Amino acid sequence: MRGVAVHYSGMNADEERDHRNCAARVQGMQRYHMEEKGWLDVAYGHVLCGHGFVFVGRGFGVRSAANGTTEANDRYFAVCFLGDDSVGRADVTPAARQALLQLIHEYRRRYPKAREVRPHSDFVATACPGDELRAVISAL
Repeated sequence: MRGVAVHYSGMNADEERDHRNCAARVQGMQRYHMEEKGWLDVAYGHVLCGHGFVFVGRGFGVRSAANGTTEANDRYFAVCFLGDDSVGRADVTPAARQALLQLIHEYRRRYPKAREVRPHSDFVATACPGDELRAVISAL
Protein backbone atom coordinates (compact mmCIF):
# COMPACT_ATOMS: atom_id res chain seq x y z
CA MET A 1 0.00 0.00 0.00
CA ARG A 2 1.14 3.49 -0.80
CA GLY A 3 -1.25 5.51 1.31
CA VAL A 4 -4.69 6.93 1.92
CA ALA A 5 -7.06 8.62 -0.51
CA VAL A 6 -9.35 11.26 0.98
CA HIS A 7 -12.93 11.64 -0.25
CA TYR A 8 -16.05 13.55 0.70
CA SER A 9 -19.61 12.39 0.26
CA GLY A 10 -20.33 15.62 -1.61
CA MET A 11 -23.78 16.00 -0.11
CA ASN A 12 -24.75 19.07 1.85
CA ALA A 13 -27.46 16.97 3.52
CA ASP A 14 -24.72 14.84 5.10
CA GLU A 15 -23.67 17.74 7.32
CA GLU A 16 -25.93 16.93 10.23
CA ARG A 17 -26.36 19.40 13.07
CA ASP A 18 -27.38 16.58 15.40
CA HIS A 19 -24.71 13.89 15.63
CA ARG A 20 -27.42 11.28 16.29
CA ASN A 21 -28.31 11.53 12.58
CA CYS A 22 -24.79 10.88 11.26
CA ALA A 23 -24.94 7.10 11.68
CA ALA A 24 -28.09 6.96 9.55
CA ARG A 25 -26.31 8.90 6.78
CA VAL A 26 -23.42 6.42 6.86
CA GLN A 27 -25.86 3.50 6.79
CA GLY A 28 -27.62 5.09 3.82
CA MET A 29 -24.30 5.36 2.03
CA GLN A 30 -23.56 1.72 2.85
CA ARG A 31 -26.98 0.62 1.62
CA TYR A 32 -26.50 2.52 -1.65
CA HIS A 33 -23.08 0.97 -2.24
CA MET A 34 -24.34 -2.53 -1.54
CA GLU A 35 -27.78 -2.45 -3.15
CA GLU A 36 -27.22 -0.07 -6.06
CA LYS A 37 -23.54 -0.58 -6.82
CA GLY A 38 -23.43 -4.29 -5.94
CA TRP A 39 -20.38 -3.94 -3.70
CA LEU A 40 -19.80 -6.08 -0.63
CA ASP A 41 -19.86 -3.12 1.76
CA VAL A 42 -19.52 0.64 1.87
CA ALA A 43 -16.61 1.61 -0.37
CA TYR A 44 -14.52 3.31 2.34
CA GLY A 45 -12.38 1.98 5.16
CA HIS A 46 -13.67 4.74 7.43
CA VAL A 47 -16.14 7.62 7.27
CA LEU A 48 -15.84 10.69 9.50
CA CYS A 49 -18.44 13.29 10.33
CA GLY A 50 -18.22 16.97 11.19
CA HIS A 51 -18.54 16.13 14.88
CA GLY A 52 -15.17 14.35 14.79
CA PHE A 53 -16.58 10.84 15.06
CA VAL A 54 -15.05 8.09 12.91
CA PHE A 55 -17.34 5.33 11.64
CA VAL A 56 -15.81 2.00 10.63
CA GLY A 57 -16.67 1.06 7.07
CA ARG A 58 -14.59 -1.74 5.62
CA GLY A 59 -12.07 -1.14 8.38
CA PHE A 60 -8.29 -1.23 8.34
CA GLY A 61 -6.52 -3.41 5.82
CA VAL A 62 -9.47 -4.08 3.50
CA ARG A 63 -9.24 -3.09 -0.16
CA SER A 64 -11.22 0.01 -1.12
CA ALA A 65 -13.84 0.27 -3.84
CA ALA A 66 -13.90 4.07 -3.77
CA ASN A 67 -10.84 5.38 -5.56
CA GLY A 68 -12.07 5.11 -9.13
CA THR A 69 -9.48 2.77 -10.67
CA THR A 70 -8.30 -0.74 -9.94
CA GLU A 71 -4.74 0.49 -9.43
CA ALA A 72 -5.81 3.20 -6.98
CA ASN A 73 -8.02 0.77 -5.07
CA ASP A 74 -5.14 -1.71 -4.91
CA ARG A 75 -2.65 0.87 -3.60
CA TYR A 76 -4.63 3.34 -1.48
CA PHE A 77 -7.01 2.93 1.42
CA ALA A 78 -9.99 5.28 1.29
CA VAL A 79 -11.54 7.53 3.94
CA CYS A 80 -14.54 9.77 3.45
CA PHE A 81 -15.68 13.01 5.08
CA LEU A 82 -19.44 13.02 5.48
CA GLY A 83 -20.25 16.35 3.88
CA ASP A 84 -19.76 18.87 1.14
CA ASP A 85 -17.44 21.73 0.26
CA SER A 86 -19.70 24.73 -0.19
CA VAL A 87 -18.07 27.86 -1.57
CA GLY A 88 -17.48 30.53 1.06
CA ARG A 89 -18.29 28.27 3.99
CA ALA A 90 -16.06 26.25 6.31
CA ASP A 91 -17.50 22.74 5.98
CA VAL A 92 -14.65 20.74 7.51
CA THR A 93 -14.97 21.52 11.20
CA PRO A 94 -11.97 21.56 13.53
CA ALA A 95 -13.28 18.31 15.04
CA ALA A 96 -13.48 16.68 11.59
CA ARG A 97 -10.01 17.94 10.68
CA GLN A 98 -8.60 16.50 13.91
CA ALA A 99 -10.39 13.16 13.34
CA LEU A 100 -8.98 12.98 9.81
CA LEU A 101 -5.45 13.68 11.00
CA GLN A 102 -5.73 11.06 13.74
CA LEU A 103 -7.14 8.55 11.27
CA ILE A 104 -4.29 9.15 8.80
CA HIS A 105 -1.82 8.80 11.66
CA GLU A 106 -3.37 5.45 12.58
CA TYR A 107 -3.18 4.20 8.97
CA ARG A 108 0.48 5.19 8.86
CA ARG A 109 1.14 3.50 12.20
CA ARG A 110 -0.49 0.25 11.07
CA TYR A 111 0.94 0.36 7.53
CA PRO A 112 4.33 2.13 7.68
CA LYS A 113 4.76 2.04 3.89
CA ALA A 114 1.39 3.78 3.38
CA ARG A 115 2.80 7.31 3.75
CA GLU A 116 1.07 9.15 0.91
CA VAL A 117 -2.16 11.06 1.42
CA ARG A 118 -3.88 12.05 -1.80
CA PRO A 119 -7.19 13.57 -2.83
CA HIS A 120 -9.62 11.38 -4.75
CA SER A 121 -9.22 13.77 -7.68
CA ASP A 122 -5.64 12.54 -8.19
CA PHE A 123 -7.09 9.29 -9.55
CA VAL A 124 -10.16 10.38 -11.54
CA ALA A 125 -11.64 13.64 -12.84
CA THR A 126 -13.78 14.80 -9.91
CA ALA A 127 -14.16 17.75 -7.55
CA CYS A 128 -13.81 15.32 -4.64
CA PRO A 129 -12.73 15.96 -1.91
CA GLY A 130 -13.14 19.70 -2.33
CA ASP A 131 -10.75 22.58 -1.69
CA GLU A 132 -10.91 22.48 2.10
CA LEU A 133 -9.81 18.86 2.34
CA ARG A 134 -7.18 19.40 -0.38
CA ALA A 135 -5.73 22.15 1.85
CA VAL A 136 -5.63 19.77 4.82
CA ILE A 137 -3.90 17.15 2.68
CA SER A 138 -1.33 19.60 1.31
CA ALA A 139 -0.52 20.75 4.86
CA LEU A 140 0.53 17.21 5.70
